[in-house]
Amino acid sequence: MNVIKRYWNKWTEQEERIFEKALKEFGKDFQAISDLLKDRSYRQVRIHYYNSKQQHKKQQYQDKEQYQLICYDTV
Repeated sequence: MNVIKRYWNKWTEQEERIFEKALKEFGKDFQAISDLLKDRSYRQVRIHYYNSKQQHKKQQYQDKEQYQLICYDTV
């Protein structure tokens, strides 16, 4: 059985900006977003959405944790 490995390029800043704008306009219509990003497939856009959503939640948690540390240190 052959395993197909796919190596995708890192998303550029321009692709990120287009992705964010398209996400606001189209929501989770990943096909419409991938149509705007000619070098990105439906699957790449979908995976990027869920990865960035997870990363955003992680960042919010870290920010909240850091805020609590600052507040407790000042007391």
